[in-house]
Amino acid sequence: VGEGVADSIGALGTLSLHLRSRAREETSLNMAKSIMSDEGADAFIFITAIIGVIFAWFQYKLVAKVSLTGGSNTLSNSGLDTSKLIVIYDAIRDGADSFLRAEYTICAYFIAAFGIIVLLMTSYVEKEFHIDQGGLTAISFVAGGITSIISGLIGMKVAVFANARTTIMAAGPNPWTDAFNTAFRAGSVMGFSLCGLSMLVLYVLAHLFAVHFKDWDVIDDHGHANKDALHLMEALAGYGLGGSSIALFGRVGGGIYTKA
Repeated sequence: VGEGVADSIGALGTLSLHLRSRAREETSLNMAKSIMSDEGADAFIFITAIIGVIFAWFQYKLVAKVSLTGGSNTLSNSGLDTSKLIVIYDAIRDGADSFLRAEYTICAYFIAAFGIIVLLMTSYVEKEFHIDQGGLTAISFVAGGITSIISGLIGMKVAVFANARTTIMAAGPNPWTDAFNTAFRAGSVMGFSLCGLSMLVLYVLAHLFAVHFKDWDVIDDHGHANKDALHLMEALAGYGLGGSSIALFGRVGGGIYTKA
């Protein structure tokens, strides 16, 4: 009898563990389904993009706390004159503004000309012209280029803004840490603003284009996606092309400017 009771208790324990395991698996599955739902994905993309932009602004404000003319983080408090530093800073800022104006004027011409090429080449699909697909791809290309221009403008402005302030911190009581933190925060402004802006713009484009490609999420009986899904992804690919093209201008032109 004792052995039978022990076996029954053991079986009940095994069954209890099995039921708990099943419950945990179902809970995890339900949570995954909730997170992977359309609403969950939309919320994740939108919230993380906004957080990225806000964090970039926060980093900029930390850099802006370093004053060139007064306050606790200045060379003048150490008995050094910052007037020459400010003159050099103003000259570099004026030069950077002139460079950006000239570069982005050329980039605007490039976006307009290459956008027409993208429109024509992507409109010819399956031996037929589909101006709607080419038009959406061209719009996506232009949006990517404009996003890259805005990000590059933010990056250059903040970089010049932080140069003199990094020098200020390098002359302080804790030069290595303070100067590194100032420079690193300035660099993170462009990084996080670029990621946040690109996610927001791509999110909006995807939803707008989905209005045209209405059957993009339809699966046929063989498990194959509708052609609208392919056309939607191809139209959105223009966004990356536009952003990468302008980034190439920024990399080459910025390198020439800083070395000149």
